[in-house]
Amino acid sequence: MRLGNNYFEEPNICPHCHVVNEPEFKHSESTTDLENESQLLSLWRCTNKKCGRKFPVLYQHIGSNHYELSRFLVGFPKGPDWPKPIEDLKSGKTEDKSNEGEEPIQTRFIKTYLQSLIAENDGLDEIAGMGYRKAIEYLVKDWAIQEKPKESETINGLWLSAVIEKYYDGDLKGILERATWLGNDQANYNKLFDEYDIDILKELIDLIMVELDRRYKLNHFNSTIKKRK
Repeated sequence: MRLGNNYFEEPNICPHCHVVNEPEFKHSESTTDLENESQLLSLWRCTNKKCGRKFPVLYQHIGSNHYELSRFLVGFPKGPDWPKPIEDLKSGKTEDKSNEGEEPIQTRFIKTYLQSLIAENDGLDEIAGMGYRKAIEYLVKDWAIQEKPKESETINGLWLSAVIEKYYDGDLKGILERATWLGNDQANYNKLFDEYDIDILKELIDLIMVELDRRYKLNHFNSTIKKRK
């Protein structure tokens, strides 16, 4: 896109709804960073009819009146594609609404995971790692409570490792244990698993969600589809 003598790349996605579209340009102004390097600050509006929110974009000067998109200044990074049983997890839900009141209620797991993802994207990896560990505990305990609602007080009072030992089994139990080890390591002064970074921890969380989704579907279809004569 050209504005006066300047050329810059148009964003093709909204940082709020994460829907690909052609945002509408509203305004721009020149500025500089702390090192006095030229920047361009612009304002756009999402053209997705279900969103329509405005968002500022920061551009960095790369020479010859050309500016490269540096980052969005609002919005949230897009998390994983949550399996529906994870999105619909009933126990421990908490509100996380935008100023417009448009955002859906999220599980504590999803809310904490996304906050950790924001911290990671902002370079706060030490904080992000502990956040992912907390997200795992919310997921493990809330899922166990959903499966065993009469034992909610017992589950709430147990350490995470004890909940995994008592309420999970098989490969899922093994992955949960390993995710917990790596998550706990994020809060340790001397790490026991220094060769495994946050990306591996997130891979384990993805595996946990896939396995929980698989088990949910197996139980659902085994209980709802009955043999007919």
